[in-house]
Amino acid sequence: MGQFGVMIGQLVGFLIMLMVGYGCVRLRFYGQTALDGMCSLLLNVLIPVLVFSNAVDGADRAQLAANWGVMLLTAVMYALLILVFWLVAKLLRLKGSRGHVFQASLIFGNAGFIGIPLIMALWPQNGAIYVALMSIIDQTLLWTYGVWLCEPVAEAAGDAASDYSPAVTRPSFGIRVLGLLKRFVNPAFIGVMLALILILLGVKVPDIILKPLHTIGNMATPMSLIYLGGLFALTKWWGVLKRYELYVGLVAKMIAFPLAFYTLLTALASALPQLPITHDMILMITVIAGLPTMTTIAMFTGRKNNMPDYAVGFVLVSTLFSLASLTIVSAVVF
Repeated sequence: MGQFGVMIGQLVGFLIMLMVGYGCVRLRFYGQTALDGMCSLLLNVLIPVLVFSNAVDGADRAQLAANWGVMLLTAVMYALLILVFWLVAKLLRLKGSRGHVFQASLIFGNAGFIGIPLIMALWPQNGAIYVALMSIIDQTLLWTYGVWLCEPVAEAAGDAASDYSPAVTRPSFGIRVLGLLKRFVNPAFIGVMLALILILLGVKVPDIILKPLHTIGNMATPMSLIYLGGLFALTKWWGVLKRYELYVGLVAKMIAFPLAFYTLLTALASALPQLPITHDMILMITVIAGLPTMTTIAMFTGRKNNMPDYAVGFVLVSTLFSLASLTIVSAVVF
């Protein structure tokens, strides 16, 4: 019951923070302008500092070499998620931007705002290195494939999704390559890579610097959940409740997929003991696989006006649903 109890405690805390954010906006303590500022602070400062400070605190090259299986598991998880939800979108006949945003909402879980504190609470000794190694794959795919999925799709007249997104002209190959490279220049990815470079070089960050960085980074989770609660109060998210794919997607992504993935990995680890993975790694990636929609997906769609309410609806409903789904998954695997 140890790790299960930790998970339940974290989820109860998440619910309280969501309610605080919702109440603050309903009581008009602040509004959309403040939420926009929180979003910018989270993406550009708090999450990068959280990842960096946790990764460099006590991690060394030996830990990096011993835990590289985390990167392997993360890559396998994303490969399966991409395949599964591409197929689900096809089966549900979701076309154009609606199909793409649906896939993005279910492929990319909230590893930054919710996953990191869960991992650090469940595995205090190895959580930091798990986060750093997982984030390499996670951030690379989010800022490339994730951004691409959230861009408007040129659609034929009469397509059901054409009401949501404008037609766009496909840019040249050179512009697309340049855009791809620019996506890697973001604070979160830079924080991950800087931490890994310091670990590989054997550079020890002094405690006098790490302590305030930890303090700053630890603000990420409460602020992100307060932000989501406020977003819940201000956004016209309820239109997504009429979409049948919401219910299929949430059950598939947040209950069926992590349990099936856990079963697959456990069987593989038993059949192939030479694989560089441990039971804790399998548990960790199972939790990551069942996380709710990444908040950044709503931000990506919002900046291009590409079905932003649809994406925000997925973020908010999946976050609330995760309070039940993560409890179910945790009760099975822990």
